[in-house]
Amino acid sequence: MPPIDLRCILRETVSAMYGDLVTRSTGQAVRCGVEQVLAEYDGEQIAVIDFTGVRLLDLSCADEIVAKLLLQHGRTRPFLLRGISEDHQDVLEPVLERHGLAAVAQDRGGKLRLLGKIGEQVRVVFTMLAERGAAGAGVKDVAEHLAVPTATAREVCDELLERRLAMADAAGGQVISLA
Repeated sequence: MPPIDLRCILRETVSAMYGDLVTRSTGQAVRCGVEQVLAEYDGEQIAVIDFTGVRLLDLSCADEIVAKLLLQHGRTRPFLLRGISEDHQDVLEPVLERHGLAAVAQDRGGKLRLLGKIGEQVRVVFTMLAERGAAGAGVKDVAEHLAVPTATAREVCDELLERRLAMADAAGGQVISLA
């Protein structure tokens, strides 16, 4: 699935004149454009929502676009918010927290992080996975990294998987990764 460029969708749905995502009505129009693209692809594919061309993001657009997409599609489809600036993060974080959501974000330097409401152990394991890249980690690796029993590590891994913040390998989910 190709990345979904929010600036392009903004141009197509609202105006070609600017790259700002402000006002609730703008957010609704852009979300509808994103949903049209999502409908064309398998629900298991990662939806990369590209913020690189977005200059300004306000709370109402973050709520209309990101929170509503995650609420509607986040249980069945993984999302990656790419090209997130510090200003975008400052807006997205409280919106996601208010809805009890979490999302994987990639800043403009390529660093992955979790935004939103998430427990500390999950955040630590996510950071470990981000550092390991495609190699991923098994439950025993997670238990060792967190210095917790295997059962606790399994719960953390399960939360990452259930919230679509990581993926399991094809061989029964023994290894989780972010790619």
